[in-house]
Amino acid sequence: MPAGVRWTEDQTKQALELYSQLAFGQFDQKNPQVIALAKAMGRTPSSVAMKLGNFASLDPAIIRTGRVGLTGATALDRKVWAETYKH
Repeated sequence: MPAGVRWTEDQTKQALELYSQLAFGQFDQKNPQVIALAKAMGRTPSSVAMKLGNFASLDPAIIRTGRVGLTGATALDRKVWAETYKH
């Protein structure tokens, strides 16, 4: 998939599912699970790793520990997060 192609809602949900299975330190482009999801989506492992980091910026459990994720969370990321983790 060419760089700059927007994430679909389905892809974002798939990435959030992977996020929920990994520990904070596992959001790496060399992680076999990240590579497998990227391949299935036609995306690069680095783009999936970045998406996971964006989710970390929305995760209250991460924020409470003083850690931060990436700052690129999109409106779609926030929507999917909110729908998945209704509080």
